[in-house]
Amino acid sequence: MSSTFFGFNVAVSGLHASQRALYVTGHNISNANTEGYSRQRLEVKPGNPLPIPNSEGMLGTGVDTDKVIQIRDGFLDFKYRTENQNLGEWEARQEILESLELVMNEPSDSGMREVMDEFFESLQTLSSNPEDQTVRALVREKAIAFTTTVNRMGNQLREMQEDLDFNVRATVDQINGYGKSIAALNDQIFRAELDGSNANDLRDQRNLLLDKLSELTDIQTIEDGQGKMQVLIGGTQLVNHDRSKELVCEDRKVLNNDTDVPNLGEVVWDDGAKINITTGKLKALMDGRDNIDGDKKGVPYYIERLNEFTSVLADEINEVHEKGYGLNGDTGIKFFEYDPNYPSNTIKISDDIDGDLNKIAASSTKEGLPGDGKNILEMNKLKDKADMFKWGKPGDFMNSLISNLGVDAAQAKNMSINQTVLVEETNRKRQSVSGVSLDEEMSNMVRFQQSYNANARMITTMNEMLDTIINRMGV
Repeated sequence: MSSTFFGFNVAVSGLHASQRALYVTGHNISNANTEGYSRQRLEVKPGNPLPIPNSEGMLGTGVDTDKVIQIRDGFLDFKYRTENQNLGEWEARQEILESLELVMNEPSDSGMREVMDEFFESLQTLSSNPEDQTVRALVREKAIAFTTTVNRMGNQLREMQEDLDFNVRATVDQINGYGKSIAALNDQIFRAELDGSNANDLRDQRNLLLDKLSELTDIQTIEDGQGKMQVLIGGTQLVNHDRSKELVCEDRKVLNNDTDVPNLGEVVWDDGAKINITTGKLKALMDGRDNIDGDKKGVPYYIERLNEFTSVLADEINEVHEKGYGLNGDTGIKFFEYDPNYPSNTIKISDDIDGDLNKIAASSTKEGLPGDGKNILEMNKLKDKADMFKWGKPGDFMNSLISNLGVDAAQAKNMSINQTVLVEETNRKRQSVSGVSLDEEMSNMVRFQQSYNANARMITTMNEMLDTIINRMGV
């Protein structure tokens, strides 16, 4: 049988439940703009009823508060991270290709095609005036402008590869940092939930780190029935509950590509095992730094193409120039010189030409110098040699290279835009489930306040009833 004060206990349980619900509502409102926060809700259930003596049925005992849960959809988290890692890759790839465009497609007054055309035009002018020292000086000037442009492009490409390597190493450090933080949170969450409660705020912190990590690389998360989480990259554990492995960048002893910058970092696990990364920002950075072929060409591809352009064109010009004669009858002289290992970085006019304009071999014959100017005209005709490259003439080669780069950059930009839409839409769906709605929380606040007031009024009523029995029924 219930006690005299049973009604007080029922009302007090309602007061406590309403009060705790208001606390949760206040916590939601306070974190409405907190990144990664998921709204929380107090779970309540009816108290265990008591049997009514000498009667059928049960007498309710009020309300019990169960636990505070977070409102979150695991599938939407998985979907968001899947799309986010693709976005991370395409955004990084877009940035790399746009940087390459700035290097390869310079302003028209100083770009490769412009200075090359001016060089060939100066050869045409010299063919008509082979003895003119002013025109010979112009040829040397335009040749130097051409080689300087090639050198600048070659050096910028190598600097870009170095910058990408720096970004690879920085991204690896970020991944390791996230791994350590997630492992620490795993331990805190596990300990906090040993009593059966939910460590909601700690879980939000961990989920936010997983969101950020997904931008950098492809990840898979596994949480067992005890609340212990694993985070895997390419099937290998980055995090195993409260322990984390690390990625390291080991300086390469052997170059991947002959023209690579020395000591690029090979990304491996700390135990030396190879890493398998399929997407994410780190994947794009590594592709941009290392790829020389395939669909996702990187800086080495453009270094190789520029070296090919430089060496082939220089060899063709040298071959013709060596057959001709200078004003003093000199022959067999190279016009350009370069290191065959780094053509675009080292090409320059030969020391012979740089030191003596008379050695420019304009004439095809030694007889009657200054000669006929036919040899320098043959050099000029090289600009129209259709089989010099697989893409045709020198100008066609550069046009095709820059055009293909533009196509790749446009594709990366479109993919980045599309992925941004997917990520934003998925995140919008996540927020519709997990985000805090101030309108809803204000409504809940009023509802819980009214519930609190009603339970308080119940206590007042019970008190008045007892006062009547105790103080007003005396003789």
